[in-house]
Amino acid sequence: MNSDQRNAMKFLRKHLSAELARHSRTGAEIELQKQSHDSVLREKDRLRGAFEKACFYVLDNPRRKGLVNHPRDWPHLGAIVPGHPFLHPLKDDFWELFWKLYQQHREPMPS
Repeated sequence: MNSDQRNAMKFLRKHLSAELARHSRTGAEIELQKQSHDSVLREKDRLRGAFEKACFYVLDNPRRKGLVNHPRDWPHLGAIVPGHPFLHPLKDDFWELFWKLYQQHREPMPS
């Protein structure tokens, strides 16, 4: 599968540590953790149930690691939906609006 996602992650990991060090208070280089799993979402992974399950798995990481009691307590939790900065993945109306926006903005499938 061709994907710019893999190239973007490779580039990001290569340059992010030095850039973070440049902006840190101490100037110390930051070592990123090793990636244990890297995946590009395929069409079947982008279906409603599968995609929501994958998102909730990620959102629940801080709770599973004992860092918070509930995912909503994690201060770095959020979602990025272009043009909708206040949408939050744990709010009741999030997924309905997310899928509506997804259908409006997705590129057509090649025939």
